Amino acid sequence: MNLAIDVASGEKPTEELVGGAIKSLFLNDDVNLILVGKEKSILRALSKLKYDRNRVDIKHTNQIIDMNESPSSGIKHKKSASVLIAARLVSNKEAEGFFSPGNTGATLAAALTEVGRLKGVMRPPLVSTLPKISGEFCMMDMGANVDCTPDYIAQFAVMGRVFAKRFLKIDNPRVGLLNIGEENSKGNTETKKFFERLEKLKKINFVGNVEPNDMLKSDLADVVIADGFNGNIVLKTMEGTASLMVNLLKTEIKKNPISIMGGLMMKPVFNSLRNQMSSDSVGSAILLGLNGGAFVGHGKTGGNGIKNAVLNMYNFLDAKINEKIAKELYDSGVKRRIF
Repeated sequence: MNLAIDVASGEKPTEELVGGAIKSLFLNDDVNLILVGKEKSILRALSKLKYDRNRVDIKHTNQIIDMNESPSSGIKHKKSASVLIAARLVSNKEAEGFFSPGNTGATLAAALTEVGRLKGVMRPPLVSTLPKISGEFCMMDMGANVDCTPDYIAQFAVMGRVFAKRFLKIDNPRVGLLNIGEENSKGNTETKKFFERLEKLKKINFVGNVEPNDMLKSDLADVVIADGFNGNIVLKTMEGTASLMVNLLKTEIKKNPISIMGGLMMKPVFNSLRNQMSSDSVGSAILLGLNGGAFVGHGKTGGNGIKNAVLNMYNFLDAKINEKIAKELYDSGVKRRIF
């Protein structure tokens, strides 16, 4: 399986990203890499590594869409930007999926313009797997569509069900709607419309509203649906809370010698928790409902994140999830439009 990796974008140096991508080759014999970026920088990084040269190709470009650059302007004026070349490899069938840790808006735009939506998909949602007490669950939309209609939400639910069944291996996924309370009457006008639409879906195991705190500490849902505005707020709040807790623990541990000794003994536990909460643990969020794989990384994604992203890409694409989504949307009777 050929996977295109944008190693020019993001906040980390090319050498670190290339190193992480190469590590994935030793964990999966079916993966081949196409590294996109400045050829000299990539070759310099590769020269320090041992790897099978038959499994790595390079696509050169000097153009990058910066993290703070307008996505629409970057896509319009930088036709050879690394993220566009990576996406174009998918549309040209040279790769099955692409990944970029760069400008999120540009990555989403490249996916839509180059890879394209499956027939009948209104708006592709961004899905991510998140930890909870009893394992993990998936949530969408994580920021691709800040304004949603009930029909979009209904399609998200169908896509989420497919994702949970084939990626998380859950036979009959429970689908919940993110809300400020569990009662049916809770929420604003839009959320109530979302609830009514989801209730009408016959093939979805809809369990009702799910509060943000409950989706983490309980086992109420396997799939949590939200519009991209609220989903992204939840994601960033979780990231900020995790960072805050780590810093608070460090501050408290340093207050006296006894706590310092205890902290040293607990260091493996703290490291394990930090790894579980880090965006690098999964490596990427996934844009569902496309004619190929599109994977969005965090700007701070490092070598370990790239390694996990590649493995994540393979597992998703190998499960043929987008192909199954196309069939499920048709069979479910969810309203379809072709834009």
